[in-house]
Amino acid sequence: KGSKLDYLIHWHGYPVSERTWEPDTNLTHVANLLAAFHKTNPAAPRIITASLHFRPYENYTATSKPPMLFDW
Repeated sequence: KGSKLDYLIHWHGYPVSERTWEPDTNLTHVANLLAAFHKTNPAAPRIITASLHFRPYENYTATSKPPMLFDW
């Protein structure tokens, strides 16, 4: 959903100066190479595919007494 991940690709048989940044959508045919990259580089950024479920906000600090500036 708007998240995009780019990889710096070194093309086999080309000099380092010809490396290009490619979006992950262009690299679906090399999924095994991307998996190997992330296995050897676990700190590398990746897109999180798990859905996160958040609990609704609940105010546990609310009291029945009106707020007071000082308690003395």
